[in-house]
This record gives sequence, C-alpha cells and structure tokens, in this order.
Amino acid sequence: MDLQRELDIIKNEYLNPTPDRKVDRKIVDFISDFVISKLSGERLLELGVGDQIWTPKLVDRIPDVTTVDGSAELLYEMQQKLTGKRWTPVASLFEEYQPDQKFDIVLATYVLEHVDNPAQILRLAHQKWLREGGRLVVVVPHALSLHRRLAVKMGLASYTGELGDTDRRMGHKWCFTYCEIEKIIIDAGFEIMEKKGMFTKLLPNSMLVQCSDEQLRGMFGLGLELPIEYSSAIYFSAMNKPK
Repeated sequence: MDLQRELDIIKNEYLNPTPDRKVDRKIVDFISDFVISKLSGERLLELGVGDQIWTPKLVDRIPDVTTVDGSAELLYEMQQKLTGKRWTPVASLFEEYQPDQKFDIVLATYVLEHVDNPAQILRLAHQKWLREGGRLVVVVPHALSLHRRLAVKMGLASYTGELGDTDRRMGHKWCFTYCEIEKIIIDAGFEIMEKKGMFTKLLPNSMLVQCSDEQLRGMFGLGLELPIEYSSAIYFSAMNKPK
C-alpha cells in the first residue's frame, strides 16, 4: 500500500470514529488534560493532529503552536475549529519537516506507533526541532496493558505486543513496552525527567463502550496510581541534552 493511500485510510478513522474508537477518544481526552497541564513554554511543535483533541487545548495554553501532519485534510478540518486562534498547520511528513527556528517543546502523542522508524523521528527532534534544554513529551499505547495480558491468557494473542485488528485499522506499526520506548528516547539524545502510566484498561473497547464517563475517569485515575507496568498508555517527559 502506498503512503498516501495509508494516510487516507487513517484520516477516515479519525474523522469518522466507530463506537469502539469513541471510547479511545474519551480516554485521550483525560490523558490530554493531564499532560497539557504540565506544559510550559512559548513555542510548541505538535506531531500529528490525530483525533483533534489535543490541538484546541494546546493553543489555549501555549502562545505559538505548530502542528505537522501528513494529511492536509485533517489539518484543514482542525483549522475550521480554530478560527481566530494563533496556530500554524504544516502539511508534511515528519521526516521532511525543517522548521525555521527551534521549539521549546515537541509533543509526540499517539504518533510514534504509526511511523516506520520511531528512533529517526526522535533523533530529528533532538537535532533539528528542539532547542537545548527543551522538552520532548511522548505518549504511546503500552504493550503490557492488562487487557493485552488478558488477551494472551485467553489465547486471543500470542504475545502482549501483537498488533490487533484495531491497531491495524489505525495504521499502527509498533506496540512498545515502557522499557522499549524509554530506550529509544534515551538513545536519541534525551534525559528522562518523568514517566508515568495512565489508564488501567482491563477489557477491550468493545466492552468498555458500556462504561459511563465516571467509570472511565476512574480507570484513568487508577492508572496514575498503579505501577507503569500495567497501564494501557505511558507518558514520558524528557530534556533535550546538548549535542
């Protein structure tokens, strides 16, 4: 499948979410509030517009936000919601993006699982996009989530990091353990400052659609308390070290 065809399929999943994906959107809403509350700086680079949940919150907190995405249509849809707000959309592959000046923050949330070479993207963040001492923020799905462990015990998956139907539908190419993504971040030239698990997911989305927002919020809160090994999403904040 060519890259543009792949981007079009993923774009449609974001613009027209299925019921099970609506659960993901609620979870991402909780996670985005937690992560964005920790951000500070003047200039931020967001990698991917995705579910269009993060960007509106970012422009309300950070004075200068640039979002890079391979889908011009997703950026256009986001722009219609941000009329009158200061925001710079850039239609480009991450690998080809070259900013005029460096950023204080690079935000890579739910994006590294989509790319062919996550280490390359983080090296670009280290070398080309972030100022020295700037912050890289990463959020990715977690291979050791309790619902993935349960799938293995039930014989539905051969190992926890195996990509499922939803992963393939969303164009996921990776499912990282917290140790794997931590190593990639460090090897790219960053120092980990904070890491945390978020959301305790016991069941697949097809069953979580029956849960209320209060129940889902409770699972998010529980994920902040339990060891990172069991969470369904993992968060890292890292400092860009001198080259």
